[in-house]
Amino acid sequence: MRTWLVVVGAAIAVIGGGLFASLFVISGGPQTTTRASFDNPNIPAHKSWPELIERSTTISATIGLTWSTNVPANVSLTAAGLCSNSSLGVCPYGPPLFAWTGATSGKASGSTGNATAFILLVQNPGTNTVDFAGTVSVSYTPVAPFPTWAWGVIALGGVVLLGMGGIALFLGLFLPSGVYRDPPGSTPPLRPPPDIPEGDPPL
Repeated sequence: MRTWLVVVGAAIAVIGGGLFASLFVISGGPQTTTRASFDNPNIPAHKSWPELIERSTTISATIGLTWSTNVPANVSLTAAGLCSNSSLGVCPYGPPLFAWTGATSGKASGSTGNATAFILLVQNPGTNTVDFAGTVSVSYTPVAPFPTWAWGVIALGGVVLLGMGGIALFLGLFLPSGVYRDPPGSTPPLRPPPDIPEGDPPL
């Protein structure tokens, strides 16, 4: 075994593994989930109750809505954007993410895209007062602002270093040491005498 090769190989392999581990660290932390409850025990007959839902990030996330009422109601959740002709300061755009008609409860989840605001709308189509209770949850994983090529460079560096470290470890563990040393008790090789220049022999 060649100890120095083992040490060097292990060090290179650790550095390569550290590069791979860093990919998971810089990719973002654990998933973050925020929840908000919305309750209105008194939605009159044939009236609507809109509620603005805002979140602080533009990262694509998963939004979920769970709700229930005492009598059938129409409930929807729609992405919204800024506008001036609304008391909420935002207006819905696009079709609703979720929608229920004449239901007393519902549960759904889906992608938010890049929307940062939503409108929860509860409509009372009947003659009895609606008592609404709902919970909205938003889950997302923070992502580090690294371009794709940077991820590729880090991954390639990790592969190269792990390969070099693995080879060095293999050679260090299985390559015999002392292969270039003379065996004990051996006679050193005889060297030829130096050349004597031609001329008269010495007296």
